[in-house]
Amino acid sequence: MLRIRAGGQAVLLAGDIESPQERALLVRVPEKLRADVLLAPHHGSGTSSTAHFLDAVQPGLALFQVGYRNRYRHPKAEVVSRYDARGVQVVRSDLDGAVRLRIGQGGIALTRACETPRYWSSRRCVGPDKVFAHDRQP
Repeated sequence: MLRIRAGGQAVLLAGDIESPQERALLVRVPEKLRADVLLAPHHGSGTSSTAHFLDAVQPGLALFQVGYRNRYRHPKAEVVSRYDARGVQVVRSDLDGAVRLRIGQGGIALTRACETPRYWSSRRCVGPDKVFAHDRQP
């Protein structure tokens, strides 16, 4: 796990930790868990992102690094609902593509790949959730 601070903001890169490691961190270093952005532990598996861990981190934004149609079906719906219940903005790489975070004194700026598409790509953001859409339908 890595915690990065810049411009008065904090990002917590939790890696592949699961609930036992989350509990250990809550016991050993609870004061160092608070972060504005959380890279969702273990890709949003059902064995991570416990309620107590999310309450300690208090993220405003959660990034789920998951592959499109991944065989594990991450993130799990019950995990995403834990973030939703806390009002955390959720960004998923399988739906949003690559994201860029700019962290500074003015806060955190998030740019999704669909907001700055490549000229050769037909993928564009659509709708309020800014998920990808293709110009050509199958």
